[in-house]
Amino acid sequence: MAALNVSALLFDYLSLQICLIFSVSFLIVYRLLTRQKQVKLPPGPPCLPLVGNIHKLGGKQIHAVTANMSAKYGGIMNINLAGKKAVLLTDLHIIREAFLDKTDRFSDRSNSRFGEYINGYRGSLIFENGNGWKSHRRTTLRALRNFGMGKRSLENQINEEGRCLARSFEQENGRPFNPQATVQNAVANVICSISFGNRYDYDDPEFRRLLDYIKGFMKKLAGPSLVAVFPRLWFTPLYKSLRKQNDEMRTFLQEVVEQHKDTFDVNDIRDIIDVHLQNNDEEGGTAEQKLPQALIWRGLFDLFAAGTDTTSNTILWGILLLTQYPHVQEKMQQEIDDVIGRERPPTLPDRLHLPYVDATLMEIQRFRPVACFVPPRAASVDTEIRGYKIAKGTQVWANLYAVLHSPEHWSDPDEFIPERFLSADGKKTEAPDAFIPFGAGRRICIGEQLARMELFLFLTNLLQRFTLKIPQEDPKPNLAGYHGLTLSPDRFRICAVTR
Repeated sequence: MAALNVSALLFDYLSLQICLIFSVSFLIVYRLLTRQKQVKLPPGPPCLPLVGNIHKLGGKQIHAVTANMSAKYGGIMNINLAGKKAVLLTDLHIIREAFLDKTDRFSDRSNSRFGEYINGYRGSLIFENGNGWKSHRRTTLRALRNFGMGKRSLENQINEEGRCLARSFEQENGRPFNPQATVQNAVANVICSISFGNRYDYDDPEFRRLLDYIKGFMKKLAGPSLVAVFPRLWFTPLYKSLRKQNDEMRTFLQEVVEQHKDTFDVNDIRDIIDVHLQNNDEEGGTAEQKLPQALIWRGLFDLFAAGTDTTSNTILWGILLLTQYPHVQEKMQQEIDDVIGRERPPTLPDRLHLPYVDATLMEIQRFRPVACFVPPRAASVDTEIRGYKIAKGTQVWANLYAVLHSPEHWSDPDEFIPERFLSADGKKTEAPDAFIPFGAGRRICIGEQLARMELFLFLTNLLQRFTLKIPQEDPKPNLAGYHGLTLSPDRFRICAVTR
């Protein structure tokens, strides 16, 4: 009888334990299910501890790898960047929804401690947020759109630099050479001319130091760099030389601003620095709407660093692609000969009468967009896209390469076909909505018009004078390129044969 009582008590005890375990398990599962229902996150690849999804993002081909991932996970993905959650957009319609329809929620930049360590964000044309950024951007855009007349016009300055670039090519006498440094010199000089009213000889030591800094900056901080994940590494010996170059460039730009303050004349606006000094002198407007003179250098830093790398790489891609598609180069040269000839320099109005040239320039930007990703935005409030919850502060990346190579918008997207941008009669160019090499929304690239002018005037100047070829002894170039901070071509050599 006692044994039965013990058995009954043991049975009751075990039953109670089972009920408790079942109840707790039920509550946990219910909580997880209801929580998932309440917070619907975008799909994404599984991640590893510490590194997240970085190991899956493709390194130097991150633009293509993440574009291909959208076939499995869709046009909006949840990714983990070394423990930091981010959202990646690869679909045109979703990008437009975020950056155009919901621009007030996705116009802020996502900034990091690393950026604060380097140069801070106040005064930045690319990374600052708030009303100060809006005013600074408007002032700089006004300067770029309406800058100067006569000899100081942007068109004349770019054409002057284009002639210098052509002379540099001519000095090679048809021998093989790498055009990278010369193209970077020319593009950087345009930025120097409009920013602080001065151009440099290509072998000027000060100018060389500026360009060496840009090269080092882009190389060492390319891709998911270690210092971006662990910002305090910036203060270690690993980055000592880059810190020194960064300090030298900041000091140089600050000194240029001080020199402009000493020689400023409201009746003789020479460059972008003078435009900001003039804006500060004008009556009216709040202090927030005027960029402090001590921060003018910060916007110049952005123009110089970003404008030099992106535009020079676009031109280099143009040169390389024309060597690989000689029939395209021949058609461009014939159109240039018919409309402009080989003597007078090209002008911006000529572009309207050069539809094939214009279409080819657009195809260069579509085929190999140098800005495959826009700098990351951040959700300014808790919001949603396509039913997925995006928490305030979440990084939002957009893969422009994915849009520009999407079969949904382009036939044979991996083929180089300038005619895709021509009207049926071939007399004008037509750009579809999916042509967004400069981004979209309030944060669209501030240098878009300048970059388009440089690409047209530089390449037209070169094609008037030269036929561009790859040396016979060199291997066929790799057209995939590699993604650092921008999409760059691998090193290559050309022969510039005088026409």
